[in-house]
Amino acid sequence: MFWQILGASLLALAIFSVAAALLMPVLETSLFNALSDHFLAKALNTRYMTSLTSAWSLMRRANPQVFLENSLRASQDTAIGRPMGTPLTFSHWEQLVFNPAQIARMPTRRREDVSLQTVIGPKALHPLTTDIPVLIAGMSYGGALSLKTKIALALGANGAGTATNTGEAYLPEERDAAKHLIVQYHRGTWPLSAQNHHEYLNSADAIEIQIGQGAQAAAAMVTAPADKEMQKYFGLKDGDRAVIAARLQGVESPRDFVQLVHTLKGRYGVPVGVKIAPSGWLEEDLEVLMDAHIDFLVVDGGEGGTHSGPPILQDDFGLPTMAAVSWADEYLRAQSARDKLTLIAAGGLRTPGDYLKAMALGADAVYIGYAALMALSASQAATVLPFAPPEDLLYHKGHHRHALDVDRAAGHLTHFLRSSCDEMRYGVQSLGKLNVHDVSRDDLIALDPWTAQMARVDSLIRPWLGEPGLFPEPPPFHFRGRGNHPDVH
Repeated sequence: MFWQILGASLLALAIFSVAAALLMPVLETSLFNALSDHFLAKALNTRYMTSLTSAWSLMRRANPQVFLENSLRASQDTAIGRPMGTPLTFSHWEQLVFNPAQIARMPTRRREDVSLQTVIGPKALHPLTTDIPVLIAGMSYGGALSLKTKIALALGANGAGTATNTGEAYLPEERDAAKHLIVQYHRGTWPLSAQNHHEYLNSADAIEIQIGQGAQAAAAMVTAPADKEMQKYFGLKDGDRAVIAARLQGVESPRDFVQLVHTLKGRYGVPVGVKIAPSGWLEEDLEVLMDAHIDFLVVDGGEGGTHSGPPILQDDFGLPTMAAVSWADEYLRAQSARDKLTLIAAGGLRTPGDYLKAMALGADAVYIGYAALMALSASQAATVLPFAPPEDLLYHKGHHRHALDVDRAAGHLTHFLRSSCDEMRYGVQSLGKLNVHDVSRDDLIALDPWTAQMARVDSLIRPWLGEPGLFPEPPPFHFRGRGNHPDVH
């Protein structure tokens, strides 16, 4: 409805503008002067509180999105669902720049010599090897994407030699289409969840245990009643909803989780990893994950996307992706465990520069979600604009989902991945490296001290220059360790 109203408004504005332009020569200048004088007189002489100009103060106190969302909250009793994740920027990747090799360090002679090959779970019995370090993140069918979109993601990933992820719904068609498929072991409670079927997990090239995600933490979620197609793939009945629990079934303690990982590793032989929403408890979480001997770790920062979720979870929970990756890498190195698992960065990564910077901070690979969806819709977006957003082609509930050309969408995604990775090769070449995995935080410098502290890299700006106390450091963060609980009176 919103897009229809907006489209009609834009059309009306365009018609008015053309008419005004055509009539302009015959209209008296005095008429326009009179109208403008009248408007200014009203704006400048009307009492501020009753003038339309008061909207300026309102919009400066609450941006249009906050105004809209508060209006939506005023019309319902349950939490609103915001699409696509937080609009806020937590990780300022533009404040990190690379140090190009020129004289003291020489650039690589040929871009074609740069290797991007990536191994997920190198210690697993059957590691997953991809041609590039950019993977397609878990995005679910039904509650989010359509069947055609999931197949397009799989085919597009194939063309670039990388892997895609099932998200919280296993589709046999996706398994047939994908050369490399990461299957999620998740918190969904419906009968046809992957964790309930040995044959689903047995078909996986890697298994990802989904404990949480950046845009939703580990909150329980419920979909709208399943339609006939969803019922088929979820094992639901008329009127049933797909329920995602807050906890994994059967996991009520860290010990239960460790046992689960050991069972999956012993039974399937493929890399078994974990996806978490990183928080201030990251080191304690990592301690448990290391006890479980996971093969890969996905840190999905607070900028992560989602089909729909409460704004409070998107804006106010979790760590920025930049902070989570650098912190996880540093902690694992301190524990002499860095070479034992693959670290995958996710959440708000949009460009090849973002991907390479995340890898320089310690990631071995990156997940992309929203960027991949933008690539899928590419030229086909014109078929639905301006009366519907491009993602209407991609969602299971989208009115234009049947109009998606799967082969064209897959081709666009393949081109996007290849183009992005060629840009990454340019970057690696300019750093004087032969392998993307040789890029490190020593290749970066931050343009401000706060980004430097978050990313754990050198800063171009020294905050202690000048008078003492002029640029004070933030107060120390006192981490509450295990067992150190305040006294309760």
